[in-house]
Amino acid sequence: MRNSGKIAKLAVVAVGMVGALAVCGPTAQAAPTAHAAQLSRVVDSAWSATVGFSGKISAVDNDSLVLATANGSVTFDLTQGPYRSGSLQSGRNAYVAAYAQNGAWVATAVFTYP
Repeated sequence: MRNSGKIAKLAVVAVGMVGALAVCGPTAQAAPTAHAAQLSRVVDSAWSATVGFSGKISAVDNDSLVLATANGSVTFDLTQGPYRSGSLQSGRNAYVAAYAQNGAWVATAVFTYP
């Protein structure tokens, strides 16, 4: 029974990844095998507690990303090594999956598109 829960979580992640890649269009990149451990970590975390944000990147550095959303700016911690698809540059549209930890948003995946 325990494996069926993991399989269900993997299916949810796979469907989400396919949907995000379809939205990104021809600039999307397939996830290389080097990111398999990161994807596994995302699946093993409390996926149900993950929240999605859409907006435009207004600032980025090695440790954080600021996303301008319709409801204001949101800062994400990037120190946990989130899965990334696309280029993290100011001015690009992005979808960020994150969870709350100690009063801060920690990114688990960042998808950018033109």
